[in-house]
Amino acid sequence: MTTTRHGAKLTLAEYLALEFEGLWELADGELYEMPPPNVDHQQLLGVIYATMWAHVVSTTPRLGRVLWGVGVVLSESTLLIPDLVFLSAERESLLRRNHIYGGPDLVVEAGSSDRQRDLTLKRAWYAAAGISEYWILDPVDDTLAILELSNSEYIERAVLSRDDVLSTPMIPGYELALARVFDDPDRESVRTHR
Repeated sequence: MTTTRHGAKLTLAEYLALEFEGLWELADGELYEMPPPNVDHQQLLGVIYATMWAHVVSTTPRLGRVLWGVGVVLSESTLLIPDLVFLSAERESLLRRNHIYGGPDLVVEAGSSDRQRDLTLKRAWYAAAGISEYWILDPVDDTLAILELSNSEYIERAVLSRDDVLSTPMIPGYELALARVFDDPDRESVRTHR
């Protein structure tokens, strides 16, 4: 469950000056403690990250960067930490030090226990920041929803399952059979040893 610290609103500068234990986001000036990722989420995201990263770095010129767990500064009061980010080569100037200042091209979130935050709040924040695509990976239903920005709002372009192939115009040539994600043998070993 996500923990919220209510009280005085923080600015981005105040947030960046803090030292944290755990993973915290700043959303509209309030701190949110993120639950540690579970192994199933890491397994699912790891396959997507590895295949996307391998594709992006193998192109000439390189298409951009694929980043895991980097802070994305959306405003002076909001810094979110998506599970996975794609930042095109044309937008790499947004990456400074440890954060992306502005909306990357694509964010991926694995659904957490705080579904309201993933499906409603983050959706609104990412749309307001102009992020072209938002993917929501559902480890319970083994689906991946692709939301595409249209007129400042997300529309659901597709909900993919293990029988589908994932691709995006954000990363030309990238394709991933989702059976590799959802039927990964390492994931199954984690699930059977709970």
